Amino acid sequence: MAFQERLALSLTLTQGGQTFVIPGGQVEAFSIQLLPHGFTASVSFWTGLEKDDAALFTAFSTQDLLDVKLSIIKGGYPVPTTPPEPLKLHGLARARGLEARTHGPVAGAEVRFRRYTVEFEDAARVLWRQHRPTELRTDTTLAALLTEHTAGAFALDCDWDVLDEKRPLICLALGEDAPGVGFHDFVAWLAASRGGSWTYDSVKDRYAFLGRKAPVARAAPLSREKVERVEVVMPPVPRHAARVLNASALQSSTLEVPATVGVAGLHQDYLVRTPIVSQMEQRQTLEVSRLRVPQRRLRLTFGHYPTVAVSPGAGIRLEGALWGRAAVGMGEDLRSVELVLSARSLDEGPHAGLQNTDAGFDMEMSLLVERTTDTTVTLPAHRTPRYPIHVEGKVLSPGGGEKDRIYLLSEDKKTSVLTWRVTVPLWNKSVSVPAEPGFFPGHFYFPPYKNARVLVELHFDRAELHRHLDWADAARLPQDGQGDGILLGKNDTSQTSIVHDYQDMKPVWHLRRVSGPDTETVRMAEGVMMFRTKEETGVAAAESTYDVSPQVETARADLTAGVSGAMGETTAAYKTAAGASQAKLDGATTETQAKLEAAQAAVDAKVAETRAALNGALSGLNGTTAPLDGAATEARAALERLK
Repeated sequence: MAFQERLALSLTLTQGGQTFVIPGGQVEAFSIQLLPHGFTASVSFWTGLEKDDAALFTAFSTQDLLDVKLSIIKGGYPVPTTPPEPLKLHGLARARGLEARTHGPVAGAEVRFRRYTVEFEDAARVLWRQHRPTELRTDTTLAALLTEHTAGAFALDCDWDVLDEKRPLICLALGEDAPGVGFHDFVAWLAASRGGSWTYDSVKDRYAFLGRKAPVARAAPLSREKVERVEVVMPPVPRHAARVLNASALQSSTLEVPATVGVAGLHQDYLVRTPIVSQMEQRQTLEVSRLRVPQRRLRLTFGHYPTVAVSPGAGIRLEGALWGRAAVGMGEDLRSVELVLSARSLDEGPHAGLQNTDAGFDMEMSLLVERTTDTTVTLPAHRTPRYPIHVEGKVLSPGGGEKDRIYLLSEDKKTSVLTWRVTVPLWNKSVSVPAEPGFFPGHFYFPPYKNARVLVELHFDRAELHRHLDWADAARLPQDGQGDGILLGKNDTSQTSIVHDYQDMKPVWHLRRVSGPDTETVRMAEGVMMFRTKEETGVAAAESTYDVSPQVETARADLTAGVSGAMGETTAAYKTAAGASQAKLDGATTETQAKLEAAQAAVDAKVAETRAALNGALSGLNGTTAPLDGAATEARAALERLK
């Protein structure tokens, strides 16, 4: 529905340290789509004669970052007693265009007007879509990581316990291994997968990560005179339940997440593998919070520019006699979700009103609103980051010599989970990986030794040992012998080796134990079996030292794991309890809302029934008085004849 309105516009462009203010009268057209998580917009404007905008033309032609600010408010008369806050947009240019139109000759030279077009979006959308870091962080929080990656380009608030939780590991995998996935996709995926909310406040020009939707402070009454049409929008409803499946052989289980309005037999399954029961319960709580049922919405098409705030997140209430009692949404507190606005100047060409601060526009404007009790979250369309990525690491084990093949195994006393430590040289960070046999059956026990090169799988918040990349010193055998071997022990002066190779094309088996100068050898060859023990001359005896570093580090690792496990268990218990309470509160709120609507519908039906009965009674009364009216008419006619 198009309508005409006079708007006061303010357009400011900043580039290369220069600021250019464009009067509203120079704006030819603009369009805006403003959502809870950001916006996209475009604006076209004329400038005066080309000599008057030489500085803007020069700056516009460079590749410097272009900062755009657009402010819109109703112009003309009457001026409201309490004027509303203007609609404000602050973003960065994504694309720009320029054309010239001939005005005519002046002093024998052609003079031109210039028409500029700027397509711009909110800063996070422009910058983070091109930001694709691949990095590893340890012992930090998501709040710290996200704040750091704003690079000071915009303001970000974090009010979500998921972001404040200190994590042993956070991996960003947004580089070449994940084509097309940027940091903007990552933050949207993070909010979607963890049940949070990612919002942009255009009035304050701030972003926020929230655990739940921000409450509406005040719902401003919206006059019916401003609205041309109201459309009821019914969003798609999830009909499936959910199940969390634990594939661990130690704690296999299935936890149900019932659907509010589901269809029997439909479900979405989420597969995890963990021996820790609290992690399963925490995942169940997460899926309960994510399985939200949207409520009906209203799309308001305006016939006049509204005089109340309508940017996403603003509160609106349909009030006034003009709405009528039966209007859907009447008397409800509503929240703005999406604003769509387009306008074109009523002035033809680049000549009229260039210096005016306001101008008349032919425009279309619509607003999508939802109930403030609706807990569903609107997030941008996004690609899912691809995990895991693979990087090389070196096994970390304190104590001993540089080439000692020792290992360190840590155990969480509460969960009995065993881990090894691996250093990732690329980022100089150390991570814990589960201590598992890998591709060997359980009766082989070969822990990864100190400084062994390994390939590590990095997931978003955990790591795993993928495979080994090299052999220990002296373990590799000469190719001529086509041998196989096992090297056991700590180093060259304290080890046992088992080798099977070919000598003179015949198999030979060799067992050798070394402890300083003391050696024992068992050798089996064609027709020969040899047992020998001797002390090598010129070899120093093994030093009898006692290194307590492994024990200290083991105790420290166990303590750290225990503290982390206790904190994790407490956090999980809190999240589970809080999630269950919030789910019950949301359910009670929805149920109460439904009962109120049913009661209101019943009252409206009774009123309609009573009104119909009353109208019927009045109709019957009119039929009864008809003969009396006829008799009175006849009597009046008889009296007239007597006169």
